[in-house]
Amino acid sequence: MDKPVTVGVDGSPSSMKALDWAADEAALHSRPLRIVHASVWERFEGATPAEDFPEGRTEAAALEEIITAAETRARGRRPEVRVRAELLPGEPVDVLVHAGEDAFALVIGHRGHQGLLRHLSTGSVVSGVAERAWCPIVVVGESAPRPPSAARHVILGVGEGTDAGAAQVSFALHEAQARGGDLVVVHSLSRQETHQGSPDLGSRAADALLSTAVPDRTAAECGVTVRRQVVDGPAHRALTRAAHVADLLVLGVRHRHGMVRRELGPTHHAALRHSPCPVALVSTPWPPP
Repeated sequence: MDKPVTVGVDGSPSSMKALDWAADEAALHSRPLRIVHASVWERFEGATPAEDFPEGRTEAAALEEIITAAETRARGRRPEVRVRAELLPGEPVDVLVHAGEDAFALVIGHRGHQGLLRHLSTGSVVSGVAERAWCPIVVVGESAPRPPSAARHVILGVGEGTDAGAAQVSFALHEAQARGGDLVVVHSLSRQETHQGSPDLGSRAADALLSTAVPDRTAAECGVTVRRQVVDGPAHRALTRAAHVADLLVLGVRHRHGMVRRELGPTHHAALRHSPCPVALVSTPWPPP
């Protein structure tokens, strides 16, 4: 059975943008779309039924309305996609992590009912899901999703603070191939690389790193044009600049040794907070069957 693109919705404008992106992604890859809503999402985000639901309207009815509205929106946006919508019992992080176990990718919005998660704290849905889920996680920010037909670039960050393993490269190439766009592989020279020896040596080493991360032969087999960029300055600034002309920013994530949680570094947190395009975090073998 085809693994679905799974998206978490909570009724907020941010989750609706994530839903739109997920519906486009499902259409792009000819995958079904699964929409999930956790039954206690509002309380997790700090709201209470009295704040969210008018007098005479039950919480159960409001929750059903959220999931029905999301399903209707997805079907209207992408009629060709098979859509399944579910209201699941439990805390949002637990529900989404479990839903991601059989997902092609898990999509969530950057904002919840409480507004911008300026610091992706351990208590936020975004950071909780990003640290615990094993499938690719895509976090959609405030920018309206661009249609895949725009054929913009997919960015793959490689180097300090990220991990360009086979899973991340495969995911990034697959996304670029589906969009008919280029894959731009970006590495930011650290101060150590810039100041140890001559700058030219640092640049040559970085060029070799990028060529090894995404070999020309691998890209050619996918029919994807790869462009490599070595830039000076902090990685998060380089990636954010590149993301302004991108459909998707892909970053690798390591699992902590001996633990099930993924290790998000400063570059990941900065990209999640500031990227103008959706950010994908990939760590496990990919693609799924």
